[in-house]
Amino acid sequence: MSSSVAKLRCAVSILVAVVTTACNTDSVPTVTAPADLVAGPVYERGGVPHRQAQAALDAVMDGNAQSIAAAPALVPPGAPLAPFIEARLYAIANVAMHDALNAIVPRFERYADTGPVDRDAAIAVAVLTAARDAIVGADPGAQAATDAWYAAAIAGQAGVPGYADGVAIGQRVAAAILALRTSDGTAGGGVAPYTPGTSPGDYQFTFPFNTPGFDFFGTGGFADASIWGATVTPFVVTSTSQFRAARPYGAASNSAAVQTAQYTRDYNEVKAIGCAGCAARTATQTEIALFWVENSPTGWNRIARIVADQRNLDAWEAARLLALLQMGEFDAYATNLESKYYYNFWRPVTAVALAGTDGNPATSPAVGWEVLAFPTPPVPDYPSAHAAAGGTAAAIIEALVPGRGNRIEMTSGSLPGVTRTFATVGEAATENALSRIYVGFHFRHAVDVGLGQGREVGDYIAGNALSRIR
Repeated sequence: MSSSVAKLRCAVSILVAVVTTACNTDSVPTVTAPADLVAGPVYERGGVPHRQAQAALDAVMDGNAQSIAAAPALVPPGAPLAPFIEARLYAIANVAMHDALNAIVPRFERYADTGPVDRDAAIAVAVLTAARDAIVGADPGAQAATDAWYAAAIAGQAGVPGYADGVAIGQRVAAAILALRTSDGTAGGGVAPYTPGTSPGDYQFTFPFNTPGFDFFGTGGFADASIWGATVTPFVVTSTSQFRAARPYGAASNSAAVQTAQYTRDYNEVKAIGCAGCAARTATQTEIALFWVENSPTGWNRIARIVADQRNLDAWEAARLLALLQMGEFDAYATNLESKYYYNFWRPVTAVALAGTDGNPATSPAVGWEVLAFPTPPVPDYPSAHAAAGGTAAAIIEALVPGRGNRIEMTSGSLPGVTRTFATVGEAATENALSRIYVGFHFRHAVDVGLGQGREVGDYIAGNALSRIR
């Protein structure tokens, strides 16, 4: 990210910093181990000795955790960490680990690496090295902490056979994914001048981003990631417009959309239960609202780790799940932001303030109405990116780890001390989406469409990347 963009993101630090089958049951072919590895029941699937397999899984989970720990270094201290930027780091790190595993024992297609298979390489060494190089390459500000983590983690592998080969594989696969993403359009942060429309329903800068302190481009305010969907290269989907949402409320224009009966219902709902002092919102709805404020790539990574542990996924399966999940999060945000700025629909906080001028006799303003988790993120309402990210994650987890065993009991970084339980990941995704109504950020239509858009992205990614080698 350029220094100017970093400074800009630091200036908006009050934003998200405040709000902010024991295995896969799809068809699994019989894998014959190489003759030199066959040695009876001590070997697991793919001819990997039990100790190596466990060390590989530990390395994957350790590298994944380190990518999460490294994420704050993507922005200046105190600045908000945008989820679409966060997802890029996680995707690069997890793809590197996935490719490292499959460059040694190929079970799934690699994403970026095309080098030769080296079955003599130390697996855990390759995974840890891939994670280290990928994290530092994508997030240079985290180098000191990541190098310290790597030194401690790799020390446990000293003297294992194939150590040097493992290091070489890890370095190679990390270099491959970093090279592939070098010119992916993310360097500028997706920030550009934005001029709001003038009709009812058109997105307007929201407080405090409509004040002089945030008027970075002389347009009256700040809208984040206004060109992200138009400039970035997705990981898997063919383009950011591939799954563009339909027009808001099916209307020909935003001004027509705010005259519809569905919009009127949505308006009165969020007005009643989305504000900081809304008495109609229940205690449970308030808990749900605050529980899901956390950035989606972090929260859904936690859910994926829970599922991987519950279903006893091995290193290859876990790395594939985490890599697809985070590529999906990136592509969900890119897709969603393309739709947001294609339609430019206003936020509830603007709608409530301007209800007397929207031409809809069934809406009325409320003086001083403000969202539960201030402030409203400075991007258009439709569709909900948070709902889309959850839909994508749920679709990928369901596809890779199907069945009824995905009961989730989880905590949240945005509401410490609270645990929520879900029968399925789909149930979690639905609650995640609804939370954006309760917190006052979105109309129900934006939430419903965002969830559906995310599921489309997730289904596509699960079916078109990192396929099982058959």
